[in-house]
Amino acid sequence: MSKRSTRRKAAAVALTVALAGVMGAGLVGPAQASAPDHAGSAAGQTARPGGPVTLRAAVTGPAELPTYGSNADFPTWVFGGTQLCVKNRGTRYGEARVQTRLGASPEYIPVQAGTTRCVNRWWGGVPVNVRNNAYSPLSVTAR
Repeated sequence: MSKRSTRRKAAAVALTVALAGVMGAGLVGPAQASAPDHAGSAAGQTARPGGPVTLRAAVTGPAELPTYGSNADFPTWVFGGTQLCVKNRGTRYGEARVQTRLGASPEYIPVQAGTTRCVNRWWGGVPVNVRNNAYSPLSVTAR
């Protein structure tokens, strides 16, 4: 690895760490899913990580969003797009609400029963929150 690419990589890591400190959230790591407060059960409060995560292969999820209002936070790439895939595991219409942690306008991703829909967006390293906005169970991954 050349000195230039090492410096570039170090600058990207430093920027990521700085953004994580400003945002108060880890930018690279497994998704953190939570159930709505009224659920009263621990069933939907943990995500199943997809394995070790590094800056080079930031794959997170799948995070299971079983009920309306359940949500998960996902890290995004600082440079380039992040692919977010929503799979509808139910038999009814599903919808995911995606919003950055900076409070930008949300994006809604409709998903028909039994299908998967992926979007590729550039969120600039800002973590995004994905919320189940319908009554069909969803599974979400980001890479």
